[in-house]
Amino acid sequence: MSKVWFITGTSTGLGRQFVEQLLQTGDKVVATARKIDAISDFKQISQENVHIATLDVTNKDQIKSAVQETIDVFGKIDIVVNNAGYGLFGMLEEYTDEQIRRQFDVNVFGMLNVIRETLPVLKKQGSGHYINISSFFGTWSMPPYSIYSASKFAVEGFSQSLAAELAGFGIKTTIVEPSVYGTDFFGHSMDQTEKKPEYAPLYEAYEKGVSNLNIGDPAKAVKTIISMVNSDNPPQHFPVGSFAVHTIRDAFSKRIDEINTWEKLSSQAD
Repeated sequence: MSKVWFITGTSTGLGRQFVEQLLQTGDKVVATARKIDAISDFKQISQENVHIATLDVTNKDQIKSAVQETIDVFGKIDIVVNNAGYGLFGMLEEYTDEQIRRQFDVNVFGMLNVIRETLPVLKKQGSGHYINISSFFGTWSMPPYSIYSASKFAVEGFSQSLAAELAGFGIKTTIVEPSVYGTDFFGHSMDQTEKKPEYAPLYEAYEKGVSNLNIGDPAKAVKTIISMVNSDNPPQHFPVGSFAVHTIRDAFSKRIDEINTWEKLSSQAD
């Protein structure tokens, strides 16, 4: 039986790959984006299996309408892919209040808006699967991604609790942690600060590191995520790509080593 996928942020990057690949499988897809013209070409792939809807995750009325359209057209929602989001680039001191709030409005509160609107549907069905797109930066951080990383740490935090809260309703939750892929993340989708000259050494070190990165293929990333979703027992956390696996494991190992080093003093607080 075909599944119904509700996906945010499908105009570019991983979101677009999800739609293009899923429409080759016979599954049904509700593709959403802030500008519907950017996704109108999906109808050329499949008239019957795709429904497109305008959806800005910061607009609750648009979310409500898109969810209702999904039920009207396909009758259910099996998988919600919370993909919409963007990156914010800069040193902590450089961000404006507006940039910080906007990052959390989209990456955190936007995802929460979609979850809260779709949850009654999934609970009524007694089934469903949330795919919450985080990042390997949702488990560790570095300059110049402090606020972006903070938003993804928030996604990881509420998603972990959400998984436990919803398990009894037959609803799964997976936190997806991609590494670096060839999407618009480093292009027009990214917001940047006005750089302060004293941070030039940090920016230079970052640029040097990025130049040595192996940028992944978004098509392979999405193919892997879809395989995970279709598995018998999908995980709660799913790093995507060997770089994500390596850096997350390394970050957790260092955290455990630090805990062990300071355990004696820490325990004196009991």
